[in-house]
Amino acid sequence: MVYEKEEFICSRLQAKGSGLRTKSGQRTALDAEEMADFYKEFLSKNFQKHMRYNRDWYKRNFAITFFMGKVALEKMWNKLRQKPKKTSS
Repeated sequence: MVYEKEEFICSRLQAKGSGLRTKSGQRTALDAEEMADFYKEFLSKNFQKHMRYNRDWYKRNFAITFFMGKVALEKMWNKLRQKPKKTSS
């Protein structure tokens, strides 16, 4: 993404006729609307990749949650099954 972003910024600045640096040496930046174009294009282009990534994490989180629930139920079941100890008086 970093390379694509830099390439996008350079192409937009060249189209505007601006250089990469100002006269004082500071780096030239695009405004928020111009960067929004980049992010929209980037997210649209990588939608399927992000969707697969999110689905994989949901699967992992569900598996972890399932096993946590299983352990909690087993602990609760074991507590309920314990017989009270008889005390001799």
